[in-house]
Amino acid sequence: MRTGQSVGILTPATFTRVATFPRRHKVLSAALALALAALGWWGVSLWQLRRSVERNRSYWSVPRGGTGGILYVALGDSTAQGIGGRGPEHGYVGMIAGRLRTATGRPVQVVNLSRSGARVRDVVVEQLPRLAALRPDLVTVAVGANDMTDYDASRFGADVDALLDGLPAQTVVGDVPWFMHGGTGRTSADAAADVARRAQERRLPVATLHDAMSQRGWTSMLTDFAPDWFHPNERGYRVWAGAFWDAIERAGLVPDRLTRQQGRG
Repeated sequence: MRTGQSVGILTPATFTRVATFPRRHKVLSAALALALAALGWWGVSLWQLRRSVERNRSYWSVPRGGTGGILYVALGDSTAQGIGGRGPEHGYVGMIAGRLRTATGRPVQVVNLSRSGARVRDVVVEQLPRLAALRPDLVTVAVGANDMTDYDASRFGADVDALLDGLPAQTVVGDVPWFMHGGTGRTSADAAADVARRAQERRLPVATLHDAMSQRGWTSMLTDFAPDWFHPNERGYRVWAGAFWDAIERAGLVPDRLTRQQGRG
């Protein structure tokens, strides 16, 4: 050994560091694998969500349910189409129809005029003319979420006025839903309050969707929303259906079973 050449001394600490490196490597590898799996699941879920737009549109392109009973017409955007639920009938519209059947014992036919991507102005231009040709027992409308991306209070208010002025008295109006992300939290709260005020001025009952969702807290982003964190999932739609149903009952818009049966007799 040459003079001045350093000699590495293997201490117990050195052996400990060497021994723990493989374990740390395994932990990091497992964490990376889990992250990649989660990312893959999220990507597939988003792809399935996009595919459901056409599936749900096709499903609701014809009236659903039995005739000779209650006619329920739904207006709105992709939430009325049930995007985010297991199927088109598992959105809030299908859930309300189910509650109507249970509460009245009568068949319920659903005419769903909604369209994915619709804004308030689209409902005015495309859906209200089709509604005018029908004689519904109940109408629900939930729209406005898509207006939040470039929200203009004046324009939004004018469009909401045009919408509300074209609705029959037996309509329940959903306010703008709650968003926790994307900088739309305060905007959606302001828009929801504006919709509620304008609807109440016309004596139209309001389903307080914004409050119903926001009261569930930030953890609901993980439990009540679809993978895009925009549409509700089936659990979230149950919250929506509950808010609508509360407003329907308060307004006395649930047809009475006994009265309807006597009328048919």
